[in-house]
Amino acid sequence: MFSEGTGPTVPRHRRNPRRVYDERGREITPATIADAQEAGAHGIIARCACGHEERLPFTGLRLEWFVPDIGLRLRCTACGGKRIETSLDW
Repeated sequence: MFSEGTGPTVPRHRRNPRRVYDERGREITPATIADAQEAGAHGIIARCACGHEERLPFTGLRLEWFVPDIGLRLRCTACGGKRIETSLDW
């Protein structure tokens, strides 16, 4: 069961690929670093499009940052790419 989204319905062509939407097309607010720590996560897993993967601790990350958006601030140390996806390290 998914959470209820908030705000107006977002048409498919305008949706952010780093967000999740409910069945009505409303954005579901993503987890923040504070939410992740409270749930017991150890850090962030960052995966580059080239296949390189790193585990990052929460140290130095702001508690209000959204987990999916952290990848926008990273650059791959293997290839220099910026297409980084992030998930929680349980």
